[in-house]
Amino acid sequence: MAAPPAYVVDLGASTCAMGYAGDDAPRRFLSSTYSCTSSSDDTRPFSAANGDKLVRDLSACTEPDLRTLFDENGDLDHTPDGALSAYLTDGLGYAKSQRDKPLMFVERSGTTSEQRCKNAEVLFEQEGFPGLFMGRDAVLSCYAVGKSTGVVVDISGSRTTVTPVHEGWVESSATLTSPVSGDMMDIKFKEVLDEISNAKHGGDALPKYLAGAKDPEETKEERGGEYFDLMCMMLGRQGREEAGKIADFGYDPDDEKNQTIIPKLFKLPDGKEVEIGIERYESGEMLFGKDCPERELTAGSDSLLLPDPLQNLICDSVFKCERDQQAALLSTVILAGGGSCVEGIQERTRLEVENIIHTHTPGWRVKVLAPAHPERRISSWLGGSILASLGSFGDNWTSKKEYDEYGSSIVTRKCP
Repeated sequence: MAAPPAYVVDLGASTCAMGYAGDDAPRRFLSSTYSCTSSSDDTRPFSAANGDKLVRDLSACTEPDLRTLFDENGDLDHTPDGALSAYLTDGLGYAKSQRDKPLMFVERSGTTSEQRCKNAEVLFEQEGFPGLFMGRDAVLSCYAVGKSTGVVVDISGSRTTVTPVHEGWVESSATLTSPVSGDMMDIKFKEVLDEISNAKHGGDALPKYLAGAKDPEETKEERGGEYFDLMCMMLGRQGREEAGKIADFGYDPDDEKNQTIIPKLFKLPDGKEVEIGIERYESGEMLFGKDCPERELTAGSDSLLLPDPLQNLICDSVFKCERDQQAALLSTVILAGGGSCVEGIQERTRLEVENIIHTHTPGWRVKVLAPAHPERRISSWLGGSILASLGSFGDNWTSKKEYDEYGSSIVTRKCP
């Protein structure tokens, strides 16, 4: 018997995607950042039981208290009756008592067994789902492009993660991360917009809420610095996606050929236009080892290292896998995440990886798959939608009855 329709939820660093199995796109996107109105001034977690109100329309808040669904370690906030519950109700359109379908819950591939068990407890006991499957995002991104083996390069808002997947299984020991993220590139592109706008119009590129304000400085003070930083980053994201570009292999900003590129027009929120020339390459170069901010290797260490370039991460990750898996992995490099939505990244990634690989294995073929931008943003959600809609998937759900009988550890056995 075919599995019933299921909910599919992917809680990302920047955006939460929620919808139903079998659909081509989520029913709803929600920002992972929200504001909390509370009767007290402390920093306790959000709780509706204590009279807190969750506000997602940040433009309606004065000095919004910005929070996310995740704690400082990047794990879900498990506060009873907290923000997660409000998000699921709004995103799926069903209150706890009405949830009669199993949940395909997209999780990060590096989620620990302990954290998976905690998530299962919350989703079964607090949120009332009758069934659950926890799908690892890298595996689901493979399924979204019809593959079960490949190297998934997920450029999210918080980090870049390179994960090898072989026959539907994550090679955890070969998963590598970099602090270079979509948010970091967006901040860089906003700096580019400010520089060009100052030169042409005599002022920074203002985010939308300030562009239409009678007194921008007063409005900025009313909304607070956190809100200003968030809106600036979103403007940078818009600029990166519309006008940004990854340069061809061997990019050199001092090369004469790069000085003659046709500028790209970009319209600022206040209606003014700026021409972006060679500067449109700058944010993307952070991925490939150029113009990267330094970072501390470990807390308290005096050593500062540059993040590994993307091409090195991919090759190092593949070389950590079994020798007989490596060629197949390199033939399916999959770009995913909102940070990968920039022109030219597919070809540049292929050329950079080939430049490393072909020094010792010239016969290996490198192929980079990059779905269209809308699908690339939601690749893990889309893979979950495909998997949960299969008629043969029914036995893979962990039921509430199984959870009650075996405990939360059952998910680590039934969800690879």
